[in-house]
Amino acid sequence: MVYRTLRKGKMFTKCITSVIGILLAGGVARCVAETPSGQDDSNPTVWDEATQGPLSHVREGGTPPVDPNQAVYPYAIRLPIPEDAPTSGLIESPPEYAPAAGVLFRYSQGSWPSVVRDCVVALTADPVHDEIAYVVVSNGAIQSQAEGYFAAGGADMSKVQFIQMANNSIWLRDYGPHFIRQNGALGIVDSHYYPTRPLDNFVPTRLADDYFLMPSYDIGLYYSGGNFQPGPNRTGYTTSLTHQDNPGFGEDFIGELYQNYQGIDALHIFPRLPSSVDGTGHIDMWFYLVDEDTVIISEFLPGSNASAIAVTNNAADYMENELGFEVFRVPDHNGGGGVHYTYTNAFRVNDRIFIPTYGEGSASHLARDAEALATWQAAAPGVEIVPINCYSIIPAAGAIHCIVMQVPRHEATTPSAHIVSPDGGELLIGGTTQELLWAASDDEEVTSVDLYYSLDGGETFGGSIASGEVDDGAFAWTIPAVGSSEVLVKAVAHDGAGNSVDAISDTACRVAHARQHVYDFSSGAGVDKWAYGYQTFSWSSLNGVRRPAEAATEISNLDGSAYDKISTSNATGSDFDTNRYRSPAASGGRESTHIFEFLIDEDRSQLMDLEILWEGYGDDCLQVELYVWDYVAAQWGDGGGLIGENRFMDNAAANRDAILSGHIQADFDRYVAVGGLVTVLLYAERSSQESMHDYVSVTTTYAYDGDFDHDGARDLSDFAAFHACVTDPGGTISLGCDDGDLDADADVDFADFAAFQRMFDGP
Repeated sequence: MVYRTLRKGKMFTKCITSVIGILLAGGVARCVAETPSGQDDSNPTVWDEATQGPLSHVREGGTPPVDPNQAVYPYAIRLPIPEDAPTSGLIESPPEYAPAAGVLFRYSQGSWPSVVRDCVVALTADPVHDEIAYVVVSNGAIQSQAEGYFAAGGADMSKVQFIQMANNSIWLRDYGPHFIRQNGALGIVDSHYYPTRPLDNFVPTRLADDYFLMPSYDIGLYYSGGNFQPGPNRTGYTTSLTHQDNPGFGEDFIGELYQNYQGIDALHIFPRLPSSVDGTGHIDMWFYLVDEDTVIISEFLPGSNASAIAVTNNAADYMENELGFEVFRVPDHNGGGGVHYTYTNAFRVNDRIFIPTYGEGSASHLARDAEALATWQAAAPGVEIVPINCYSIIPAAGAIHCIVMQVPRHEATTPSAHIVSPDGGELLIGGTTQELLWAASDDEEVTSVDLYYSLDGGETFGGSIASGEVDDGAFAWTIPAVGSSEVLVKAVAHDGAGNSVDAISDTACRVAHARQHVYDFSSGAGVDKWAYGYQTFSWSSLNGVRRPAEAATEISNLDGSAYDKISTSNATGSDFDTNRYRSPAASGGRESTHIFEFLIDEDRSQLMDLEILWEGYGDDCLQVELYVWDYVAAQWGDGGGLIGENRFMDNAAANRDAILSGHIQADFDRYVAVGGLVTVLLYAERSSQESMHDYVSVTTTYAYDGDFDHDGARDLSDFAAFHACVTDPGGTISLGCDDGDLDADADVDFADFAAFQRMFDGP
């Protein structure tokens, strides 16, 4: 799992104070996240609702037909809790019915504004309730329209918070964000959404990085939020559409992704409804988890599609007899024009459940509304059922669950916090700068964070990094010139009520003194470093192929200034920023592919760490993936032993520069060829689009070699210098003896002598 930090032009909301804290203090929650200059979100074409109408819930080109081989009865993918998940901390997905601080909406005048207004009014108008309506709008003009419209409808505007963010459609549930908890602190997982809606696809990452100030993680899985419901005891519920949308992903790999990124240990797979019945394939169109032991499932009227009846009846049997849920059934049917009138497309906010109704359609709709309302009341006694008229929106194949996302509430009265990075295993070099990342959540404002480090595995935290920091989740830490393999980092989060909590990195990292050498294109290319591109037909062209023929053209032949453009991290504008190399668009269904090769000078035996870094993005929120070539396995991989497609070092899907990176700290003979060649792949997983490149580098970290006078030989003159350092009472790197620090512990002492003897080659 990878934390995505957009280091250049990272945007923070001007209103750092949490909305809940404002509300509890009696204030008005109306701060707005703004896009600073230099970051362009206008690259993808924005759908013009005024002239083209609102986008349907069904994807462009249609949802794929039901797989005729799909299982007819639900089943579970169960994985053991991993010993080594690809992130730190305990990952959990708050269940569908978990306590909520508020609800995310998207508003525009062109997409069923009355449905959004009715939800916002119902959520905020009652003074008994404190939940917040977070409303995503494209710009200030739309926000002004919404403010007047909501206020006229009776909304309590002190509980409405607008977020200005470019978007394509109303279907916010599907493009995210997917909230998680990491050791109790909130974060966001970002999945892939429809490629024809790139602004929507980028909303979750922007909400995390720019607005909520939470860590964001790119899951690399194509799935819509309406087709996933987290439930009790680390369970999740989806349909076979997830498998169809991710061809080539085995069931175990899909289960692994859900487990590692969203804390789901048992993923329950249900068959899809036929496309003629439901155009989305999503589970929320016929299934809803009311609480930890209750579920509502559609019951299709007699005469309905036989397959739809079988799917929902089998699901009811499975939930009741296999999993022990109490099952309630609500009427479901297809009306004129194939419209799917569902009553399960609802959402819960604490002690209220908002359900769709269709009463204005006909007397029969009124009767079914009444039946559904009674069933919901029986399934959730003591919970207020709030009907929302969805007659206007349901022909677009979605209702109210499809257009909202609950924002989890922090339930404890004290903060929760988590160290995101460094989280253990890293090699940190004294004197360099490391981005220290954390996450913190509270039931009110986290007022400040103090940061410390320990050199003794947490016995003491005597090293102060910073105090009184704003809780923005990041601090540029200059690593002290110390030597220890038992370094831990601690963040102490404080809230306004005087409560605090300690968060300590999961396992120890190492701080050492060593040399580093950055290999990039700042000195040109063609002798010891090269870049090739720009496309391959599919992953099959790369499978076991280090230099695929279709990507064998040097980029300087495609753009004479290409090497200069990727030599420094200096692009800040849109796709056409002249400081960025824009590759040609992949043609004929091919995928953007680039190979970077660096010839490093260091012997593999000297290496302590090999960092691979690429900066840029793929057009229209295209997923880009970073791999390294494994010379032993003759395959692309993650630098940690995993090889093959989707076993990448890092990935991102963004409409602005992101940094992909990975570190190799072992088995260097696998990733550095005899002679020193390192080969890197930047691969995009969507056809016919281009990738944007700003900077590429390989950085080596290596131990000092004892060559004090740097004449290429270790001889008696080096021995004399070494002896002086060892016998000097100070004997530390601060005295200019750093070349004698052969064990890279920031101290030149007799522990280095044995190593020096082994490498000493005589006069």
